[in-house]
Amino acid sequence: MTEIETFIPLPGNKEDNWPSFNRYRVSYLVYLLIYPIPWLIHGAPTLPAALFSAGATGVFLLLYFAPYRNDRYYGLPEIIFTALIGFATAWTQGDWLVFNIYATAMCACFRQMRQAVLTIVCLQIALFAFVWLQDKSMLHASIGAFFSIITYIGTWMQWKLGLQNLQLRKAQHEIRTLAATAERERIARDVHDLLGHSLTVISVKAELANRLFETHPDRAQRELQDITQIARTSLKEVREAVTGMNGASLQHELERARKALEAASISLTIHHAERLEDHPQSSVLAMALREAVTNVIRHSGARHCTISFDCDAGGQPCAIRIEDDGAEQSGRSPAPPQEGNGLRGMRTRLAAAGGSLMLSHTSSGLRLTASITP
Repeated sequence: MTEIETFIPLPGNKEDNWPSFNRYRVSYLVYLLIYPIPWLIHGAPTLPAALFSAGATGVFLLLYFAPYRNDRYYGLPEIIFTALIGFATAWTQGDWLVFNIYATAMCACFRQMRQAVLTIVCLQIALFAFVWLQDKSMLHASIGAFFSIITYIGTWMQWKLGLQNLQLRKAQHEIRTLAATAERERIARDVHDLLGHSLTVISVKAELANRLFETHPDRAQRELQDITQIARTSLKEVREAVTGMNGASLQHELERARKALEAASISLTIHHAERLEDHPQSSVLAMALREAVTNVIRHSGARHCTISFDCDAGGQPCAIRIEDDGAEQSGRSPAPPQEGNGLRGMRTRLAAAGGSLMLSHTSSGLRLTASITP
């Protein structure tokens, strides 16, 4: 397959047509001004010759603009008929070779280069054969053939450039579509993680406040105040996530995890957080910590949770592990972890940052390890 075949679309497909090429079709009509030049030099034509030339030109124009109306390309019948119009007008003493130029230029619309070249060769052979049979000037025919080929090359280059531009516009449209899809997925992941964690904490604190309402009203009041503050913070974070401004803080998420686990009556142990410092890249681990703690509260049934950090020499976190004792509390063997939207979103977010997510079982429960390359 030649290079031009890669770019030329199937005929008849309106989506693949190159409408801007139509203006070149109109501009090429200037070649028709060549036709009456011999009349200006050697004298006016006879009335039959003038009428026949006008009728032939009218038929040619209908043929020339037929693909323009029907959203298709020139085919072999149009090319042959255009060449025959030229042969038919040879007796009028006009410069009939102009129709051979048009017929040759139409070959630029062929899907296969081989077919175009073969048709051009046949057109020029037919031209010279007709000139020889009519005992006309071979020099004039040679000049006509030369300009026919030059016009074809120019038309082919314009056609190819237009089709490449069409492919480029389609690629740009595809890139914009993929970017919009990726952004929607990012927003969906962020909103899921934000609301999933916040609503879980609100639910736990609401249940706790309900239990404490009769016996410890002061503490119940504090829990209700916490619920109000969490709701306001969550609303702010959702707005930031939707506008692409969300940057979670690992220290902030660790403090939120502590409060959320405490409200759910789950004790917490933290290892290696002394040198922990927030970095721009640690926001991915912060979102992973938020989702992991949410899953512990919702699904594990645990009474104890351990969070461990691995940091480099500069205090930048490169991995985080969250373990629970849910299996030990339930007395059942650990079940295979089921990945829902939250874990899938966490895995995708870590992978986009060059990290990974690993789930494994321990003797007491489940261990989640989120790592990222500093």
